[in-house]
Amino acid sequence: MPVLLGSHGLTGHHGARAAAHGRRQERARARGGTRQRRRLVWLQQQATTEQMVRRQIRGLMSLHLLALRLGVDIETILACLQEEANGSGAGVWFGAVVPASAAAVAGLEKRTFVVHATTEGECGGDTKECAICFEDFEDGEEVAVMPCSHRHEFHVKCIGKWLGRSNTCPLCRYQLPTSGDVQ
Repeated sequence: MPVLLGSHGLTGHHGARAAAHGRRQERARARGGTRQRRRLVWLQQQATTEQMVRRQIRGLMSLHLLALRLGVDIETILACLQEEANGSGAGVWFGAVVPASAAAVAGLEKRTFVVHATTEGECGGDTKECAICFEDFEDGEEVAVMPCSHRHEFHVKCIGKWLGRSNTCPLCRYQLPTSGDVQ
């Protein structure tokens, strides 16, 4: 029996099988391409998600380290950032432009830093460094104490310079009077 060539190359029983096989291969290739595209999209989404998670972790680590360095809890820092973002911080955080009054700065309590403070008028204990310059306090050194409830301690020069730009405690945002405040 002669073999006739048709549109798919073969006719008859063998031609139908070959044509069906060709269609199956085309469908498999099409599915494979779709599968590969789906896999590529999934991998891109995973990479984007991983980048976002890494950024969030870095941000949280930075907040944690800042909180440790400043001696405050993360919630306080987040509240300050939220107030600043809402505009309700009135410009008194992150480089405020309202300096404390000269009388308030001059009136800061001064104490002698002692490594193992035991008597009134001395300070020490948990605080071992100035939170502005991050240098350790030396035994017998005079430090300025803010009137905030935490009684934060700083080098006299450091807090004087800070309060010349901002009327807030660098750690807890306690506000000292400004020259514009009515006494």
